Amino acid sequence: MTTLRFTPVSPADRATLETLVRDYYAFDGHDYVDAEQGPALDLVCAGEANALAFLIHDGTALAGYLILTIGFSVEYGGRDGFIDELHLVEACRGRGLGREVMDFAERAAREAGIRYLHLEVELHNERARRLYDARGYEDSGRTLMSKRLAD
Repeated sequence: MTTLRFTPVSPADRATLETLVRDYYAFDGHDYVDAEQGPALDLVCAGEANALAFLIHDGTALAGYLILTIGFSVEYGGRDGFIDELHLVEACRGRGLGREVMDFAERAAREAGIRYLHLEVELHNERARRLYDARGYEDSGRTLMSKRLAD
């Protein structure tokens, strides 16, 4: 097994993180909107209290990034979390590294006091779905619905 390194994101990582996020959004078929994602990345890189963000390294190569967000849910017994974004660059996919990233994500979530960890997966991303299924993540039987509140 390859041993990945996870380094907390810092303000110096802003441009690197944006490049990775743009790559992820292109892979998943989402638009990157500077006015939307840019300020959020600024906050993440500045140490936003409700986001744990890491660059992932495979040896000396940049392999991807992980962002965990922290929330609160009475239903889930208190602090819960969300794997907001998890992305491995193309050269690192299909090598079993996702399991190692998930091991780290779950460990980091536990250390942050998160009782339940949630995630979304695109319907077309069958490889990721298999990984999450194998790790015990279950379809909630609910539909995630969203409404934009800020301009």
